[in-house]
Amino acid sequence: MSIVWPTDATLLLIRLRREYHTQFELAANRDHAGIWSNISLRIIIALNFIVTGRQCQIKWQALKSGYENASRILNENPDGYEIRSPNRYDRVFYQEMSDEFWLNTGNY
Repeated sequence: MSIVWPTDATLLLIRLRREYHTQFELAANRDHAGIWSNISLRIIIALNFIVTGRQCQIKWQALKSGYENASRILNENPDGYEIRSPNRYDRVFYQEMSDEFWLNTGNY
C-alpha cells in the first residue's frame, strides 16, 4: 500500500534518520527494523501521521535515490548513469539531503 507523505513528515523522517545515523552504523542489519520502528513512532507522536517502520525505510530509500538522481542531473551526469525526471520530493528535499550524512561513517 502506497502512502502519500506530507512535507512535514518527510522532513522529520530525514532529520530523524540523520539523528539515528550512528545507531544504524553500529547495529547489525538485522537490527535496523527496530530503529526504523523507533523513527516511525516518533513521527506518529510528533505529527499524528500513521506510518510503519517499513514505510519509513522505503521512503528513505526513495529519498536517497531521488537525491542521487538529482545530483547526477545537476552535475551533468559525468558517469553516464540512467537518469529520470526529478519528482516533487527530489526537488523539495534536495538541499536537506545535500550534506550526504548517510555516506559518513565513523571509526567504530
